[in-house]
Amino acid sequence: MEKSENELIAGMTELHPGQPFPDEIFYKIFEIDGNIERTQYIEALRNQARGMKRINEFNSVLKAFFLDYAQKMKETGNTTNFTGQPVTLQCGPWRANDLGISMQKFDGKGMPVIVQACTHPILPVKVYKNIDTGRERITLAYFKYGQWQNVTVNRKACADNKAIVDVLSDIGIEVTSENAKSLIRYISDCVGMNPATLEPVRSINRLGWAGGEFMPYAEDIVYDGDEAYDVIYKNIREHGNFEVWKQHCSILRKNKVVRLAFAASFASVLIELVNVLPFVFHIWSGESGTGKTVAIMAAMSIWGNPKMGGLVKTMNTTKVGIMRTSAFLYSLPYAGDELQTMKDKWTTNFDQLIYQITEGIDRGRGRASGGVEETKTWHNSFLFTGEEPIVKSNSRAGSKNRVIEVEAEEKLLEDGNHTVSVLTEHYGHAGRMLIAYLQGIKKTDLQEQYRQYFDAMCQLDTTEKQAMAMACILLADRILTEVIFTEETAFTIKEVQQYLRSAKEVDIAESSYQAVLNWIAKNPVRFQNPKEEDSLNKGEVWGKIEEDAEHSEIPSVAVINKDVLCEFLEKSGFDYAAVSKKWATKERLIKNSQGKYVHQTKVYGIRASYIKLAMESETDENGFMKLEDIENGQIELPFD
Repeated sequence: MEKSENELIAGMTELHPGQPFPDEIFYKIFEIDGNIERTQYIEALRNQARGMKRINEFNSVLKAFFLDYAQKMKETGNTTNFTGQPVTLQCGPWRANDLGISMQKFDGKGMPVIVQACTHPILPVKVYKNIDTGRERITLAYFKYGQWQNVTVNRKACADNKAIVDVLSDIGIEVTSENAKSLIRYISDCVGMNPATLEPVRSINRLGWAGGEFMPYAEDIVYDGDEAYDVIYKNIREHGNFEVWKQHCSILRKNKVVRLAFAASFASVLIELVNVLPFVFHIWSGESGTGKTVAIMAAMSIWGNPKMGGLVKTMNTTKVGIMRTSAFLYSLPYAGDELQTMKDKWTTNFDQLIYQITEGIDRGRGRASGGVEETKTWHNSFLFTGEEPIVKSNSRAGSKNRVIEVEAEEKLLEDGNHTVSVLTEHYGHAGRMLIAYLQGIKKTDLQEQYRQYFDAMCQLDTTEKQAMAMACILLADRILTEVIFTEETAFTIKEVQQYLRSAKEVDIAESSYQAVLNWIAKNPVRFQNPKEEDSLNKGEVWGKIEEDAEHSEIPSVAVINKDVLCEFLEKSGFDYAAVSKKWATKERLIKNSQGKYVHQTKVYGIRASYIKLAMESETDENGFMKLEDIENGQIELPFD
């Protein structure tokens, strides 16, 4: 028969001097629910031990029992007992029921105290482990206002006293600076004691390739992204009828520009696989109504709903917004409509934007809470539309290299409204099919196919980066015709060569040189002697044009006032110091007798600083193989 507290206390007097204290007097402590009754019982035991002159021994044994009890509770302790709880968890020493979460502990004097972790039900229900960063996030279920609710937070928010208050108190969870430490321990105990139930789930907070898997099509990876990108994520899906979509898009693809947009869209997921840089595909037209917006909507319908504001964004945004969205898309294309709406945010051209998005990496940014954000990266293509070219004559070579630009000189499709209606009802099926195809072939085979296109185009008059982007587009088009549009034949290099920039066009020194020659041609009177009777020049004198007796291979030389030349170059977006070095390398600048490029001489009787620029009569031969030679079998093209 179980003894009462008084019987146990009285029984202590019957112990012999060397006889140990019986275990049952200590176990009784943990059976008493009331804090006052429990404390009174412990003090009565102490008084008895003190009368027996064994108080130190009693306190040591009592402390050992407390430690042993705490350890046993961790191993085989309580379980959560909330009404309607999503999952039942071992919670060790914690009592977790509808009245809240609490535990009994003992202070330094061995006195029992109740610690409150939370006044309402709360427990962890999911742990996510990001496959990119290895960082964990945790989903907490909590009962407030008559219903269970969920919130997912970084694991750090459940491990730091200040962070847990900042993050959880805002959504109504009862946590303050007083109980924060206890709530952190309760959550930690629940996670630690339930490794099977709360085994971390592989998660990712972006789209695109994750090793050999692809989000959002991966079955064993859970999406755990920022709600700011929910609009994009929810629109990457299948809807409607694949055959209806295919039939309508087959009609649209009869236009070469529209078909290139399709290829540029699918090429986005090839970029990482074939190890190339991100690139920009830009459709522009000075006239409205050409259908360029609908063209990129059609290209984006491969992946999901191409509606405006969903997979197609307006460009009335910020640079940071573009970078972060690119990092979220990661492998999927970024589609932006009406690029000119961003023009006020940039200076004379879009060079800075092009450089930053095609580098594929964002700079580190500081967190409001301290520290530096994780560096964002991406491997995607960018599909833009606009009313003007994205690169200008004074754009740097790097930006020209990274852009495939197409002018829509005529309407790209007949009925834009009908096309939009079809595309927003039927979409997304092709994306899953194409990713499944890529997952079924060897990456090395894909890279070899790309390399054949790239090598062939490098023998044309273009640059490596232009060849890189177009080779990726051609490979994408070939796969599209093999997997989706099987009635079509793949693009040949001849069909797309017109959209490649020549090496000379990309060369900043060459474009600035040609700009100066055009400037001279437009202003011939400024290089005439105003003292001659038949001269038309009644104003400024910028220099003169003279025959170069010392260099017979050069037809003529422009002697130009240096200040005037530098002013023109600056207005045109060129830097004299930068381009003059390259002009000198190509022997377009003539030195004076001291070997310098600035001549202190007279022009029509006025002494000043002049630059002597050799004026070529025709462009140099760059040694590139002609397309006709490729077609005649001089080199072998793949798949043609």
